Amino acid sequence: MRTHIYNIVGLLAIFVVAITFSNVATAASPATTAKARWTAGVEAYAEGNYTAAVEAFEDVVDLGYATAEVYYNLGDAYFKLGQANTSHPFATGELGRSILNFSRALKLNPAMEDAAYNLDLARDYTNDTEPLPESFIKRMWHSLRDNMTSNGWAILSVVMLALTLLLVLVYLLASRIALRKTAFFVAIATALIFILSTALSLSQRTAQLSTERAVVVCNDTAPVHASPNSASKVVRQPSQGVIVDIVRGSDEWTEIAFADGEKGWIRNNTIERI
Repeated sequence: MRTHIYNIVGLLAIFVVAITFSNVATAASPATTAKARWTAGVEAYAEGNYTAAVEAFEDVVDLGYATAEVYYNLGDAYFKLGQANTSHPFATGELGRSILNFSRALKLNPAMEDAAYNLDLARDYTNDTEPLPESFIKRMWHSLRDNMTSNGWAILSVVMLALTLLLVLVYLLASRIALRKTAFFVAIATALIFILSTALSLSQRTAQLSTERAVVVCNDTAPVHASPNSASKVVRQPSQGVIVDIVRGSDEWTEIAFADGEKGWIRNNTIERI
């Protein structure tokens, strides 16, 4: 009887251990799969097999492991895939997908220079309009802001605040006049950097949240109407890859604004949010 009970307990223990290892394996599986697909994508890209590279990088995104680097490589693979069709480049919407993924990479990491360069290069193939002119000060501010992410500026801000407080303590407690003077002036400098980095962090965060943007994804061009109705006047026909601002939307239509300020309505299935 006692042996029978031990057998039952043993079987239950084996069952629990098996379930536990199964759960651990299941939890680790997506990460392992994503890593394997990333490696496969890099190898396929190096071999010039851009179709396989796109599929592999898309799998990484679908598994929930998208990073700025993944989006950058996906955008590059789409661009190369579109160029490979020498008779009709970007015939199946690769340019729009390329610009979409470069934009997503920059959304995660505004300081990613390669993504910014490739995005500008890809946008030269579209019929996008020139943005409204900005003042010199505004351009400089945006250029400085985009050197780091919002979190990066926030970390710098915290470091500068801590350093400022430390220097204030040195100023208050030091007995040597020269040391107190040095601490005073350096504290002023670090305090100014703290204020500037805080403002840049808030500006970067506001820019990310205030304006929702999208990319036109189609094989050629997509009609933009004066109202959310296919029978209304077509006001513009942007090509694939044109970046627009989202104004408002409905079930089938979205009102968008172009870089030059013109607005119109486009079907939801012809744009994808960044």
